[in-house]
Amino acid sequence: MAASGFITLEQGALHYLKMGSGSRLLIAFHGYGNEAAIFTPFIKYLENDFTIYSIDLPHHGKSKWKKSLPLEVSDLTNLVKQLRKETGVKKVSLMGYSMGGRVCLTIIEHMPSLIDKVLLMAPDGLVFSPLYYFATENFIGKRIFKHFLTKPERYMRFIDKMREKKWLDESRYKFATWYLQSEKDRDFLLRVWPGLRKIVPNLKKLKMLINECAIPMHIFMGAYDRVIPVANAERFKKGLKSVHVHVMEKGHRTFDAETIPYMAKCLL
Repeated sequence: MAASGFITLEQGALHYLKMGSGSRLLIAFHGYGNEAAIFTPFIKYLENDFTIYSIDLPHHGKSKWKKSLPLEVSDLTNLVKQLRKETGVKKVSLMGYSMGGRVCLTIIEHMPSLIDKVLLMAPDGLVFSPLYYFATENFIGKRIFKHFLTKPERYMRFIDKMREKKWLDESRYKFATWYLQSEKDRDFLLRVWPGLRKIVPNLKKLKMLINECAIPMHIFMGAYDRVIPVANAERFKKGLKSVHVHVMEKGHRTFDAETIPYMAKCLL
């Protein structure tokens, strides 16, 4: 059974589900549009070894966050410090799915000596994304991104044209049109993407620290994932002896009843 609680930070309060009763600490971060409960299937495999804190990221689940303020690196380091103090552990393990993977990578970059093991599933952040940078950090890009989400009808013809000429593959086309369907969906995307713009790892520094600290990391990728392709993980892994890439016969959602037992073993 999961216990619900909040971690108070400078910009707001992040909701969590606390699961398991083990002596080791595992902090988990979900993907875009998900909630903390997405990791509950892992409990039966990890509950005796780990105390798991599954976090609702800003604007997700029950977390309370100021709309205009981004999640800062200092918020993440404070979160880890609070949970270490509460559980009395020296090191923490991390688990992240999709967008949550980028959160994990950022924590590793800033707290490498405190990391025990890492499990990532179809993680964002393995390579630099020019599109994300343009939409969230560039002045012109931010204006276009906001206008795109507030006046989507003006862009749909262009998106359809890109699909017709095969400049935009089917999966990305579906992703783009899905999040334009309603004003609620568009507003959510407009809050979440800019809200995590500060959580982008310095990949060169990160890889150096992973090597220096020999941090065990397992990355599970979907062979049919068009959102975050396997090539991203293979590129990231180069030169990192403690990083292992596992390719599953899945799409973007790599974990399910079939794969979770194997994934859990990587943390045990």
